[in-house]
Amino acid sequence: MKDRLRYVWLSLILIIIGSSIHLGFNPLSLIDDSNNGYIIMQELLAIDFSVADKVFYAVIETLEMATIGSSIGFALSIPAALLAARNLSPFFISIIFRSIVSILWSIPPLLYAILLVAIVGLGPTAGILAIALFVVGLSGKYLYEIYESQNPSAYDVMNVMGSTRLQKVKYVTLPEASPYMSNQYLFLLSYSVRESAILGLVGAGGIGFYIMQYLESLNYGKAALFILAILIITIGMDYLSSKLRNKMVH
Repeated sequence: MKDRLRYVWLSLILIIIGSSIHLGFNPLSLIDDSNNGYIIMQELLAIDFSVADKVFYAVIETLEMATIGSSIGFALSIPAALLAARNLSPFFISIIFRSIVSILWSIPPLLYAILLVAIVGLGPTAGILAIALFVVGLSGKYLYEIYESQNPSAYDVMNVMGSTRLQKVKYVTLPEASPYMSNQYLFLLSYSVRESAILGLVGAGGIGFYIMQYLESLNYGKAALFILAILIITIGMDYLSSKLRNKMVH
């Protein structure tokens, strides 16, 4: 067993070395270009507070995008997950919706944003739709796994009583899953705040739009204030959502 594990680690190391050579990856370039990095870090640390009003409105826009996008996506993920769950839907319907959820989940939000900017134009609408589509996939996958893992004895009782699928969902599935669903929504809201900050880099609204604008014009001091705002709101949202999730669980 130890020899096999040793071979696995040796193979992994050889793959990493080979891939680094193939990609031309050289971590020592950070040392070679340390002067450039030092200059940029100096400019980033010289935070320019003259754009504080823009930061405030950009943070509000980012939070609004995250709230709307995650709420729409989560609401749509509930029926999608119910239709994808094998213990609640006919086999062929379950396969169709599992495939839809998997496709939506596999595409990153940034790619959605790039496509939607081309369709609906620049601005927060593209960002909201990008977040919503990804959340449908991510939340849908999480929820149908919760529905499928529920205690089957409750469903057996409902079957004996001659209950319909909708009655099973109303009286068993949703009541049992509601604490986990609330927990999931808070997690998605926190995650969406982080994503909406990034989506602005491709013109989909939010705080990232200003970061890209100032970085391209080499105004690192102004960009630093927006980056600092992202750190504060993401850490704050993680803290608040974890506190609320703990209260719901306990």
